[in-house]
Amino acid sequence: MLSSNSRKIVIFRKLITEIVKYIEVNSSNKNSMQILESIKRIELNEKNKNVEHSKNLLKSQSLKYALSTIVSNDLLGIKNSILSAVGQLYWSVDNGDFYEKNSGVGTGYLNGNMNTELIGPEKGFFRSDELRLGLFFLDSDTFYADHMHAAPELYLTLTNSTKWRFGKKAWKQKPAGSVIYNEPFKPHAMVVGSIPFLSVWCWPNNSNEKCVLISGIKE
Repeated sequence: MLSSNSRKIVIFRKLITEIVKYIEVNSSNKNSMQILESIKRIELNEKNKNVEHSKNLLKSQSLKYALSTIVSNDLLGIKNSILSAVGQLYWSVDNGDFYEKNSGVGTGYLNGNMNTELIGPEKGFFRSDELRLGLFFLDSDTFYADHMHAAPELYLTLTNSTKWRFGKKAWKQKPAGSVIYNEPFKPHAMVVGSIPFLSVWCWPNNSNEKCVLISGIKE
């Protein structure tokens, strides 16, 4: 019979494996593939576990609703793995972790965001000195202002109804299951619709650098 700790390792490893498997099948972008290789090099075992934070679940009803909207057969492996792990996850609200405090990122983002790290330097279940892999959540009807960062970024969207903007291009909706690669320092923004935004996200390097808001771009 597995110990509680061993069960957690199995659950988190399964979720990461499902994420990797989906991206391998559904993306041919060379930059996304490079990030994927970085994820696959992380040891997912007891030896490479971080000190655990107390599990918590913020915005539980909104998260439950977001998960209920994931109906694509291709995403069910990830969805079911999240449901298995959700009671063991440590969620954080970004209020100075990824942005400088008083950055002006907006109350919508500050009140509507949360994230959890499966892999990361301190808060990740498994440790990496630089790579961060986790889940990112924005509540419904949230505007996430134009911003950029030094880290290259990979998103795998799990829900619908969120529009994206890259630079000064027009808003474009990205359906659930989209694999999105953002180059370092490439401005981007999001507007979340009636369904909360839930995604996988990864910063493979420069992950301790703060995000920077972009001024002069209208919503």
